[in-house]
Amino acid sequence: MLRITTAEDSQRLTLRLEGRLEGPWVQVLTQCWHDATAELACRRRCIDLNGVTFIDGQAKARLAEMHGQGAEFIADDPMTKAIVTEIVGQ
Repeated sequence: MLRITTAEDSQRLTLRLEGRLEGPWVQVLTQCWHDATAELACRRRCIDLNGVTFIDGQAKARLAEMHGQGAEFIADDPMTKAIVTEIVGQ
């Protein structure tokens, strides 16, 4: 199960993820990303991974693509920091 909530202000759009990012939820995240960023001008695009408990290989690859499209990751705990380091380093 994955929960995605969106928060935005004049400078930033944040997608907050909670739960397991795997399997069909990767496509749900992809659709939310496209929907949320379609109307952005020059705002920062952030993905908050602090509530994620698991990320599979397909999700890591998709997050890496999103990073290449300008996504910034929010990761405060050791697990998510390690995953972000792996994704950004790809």
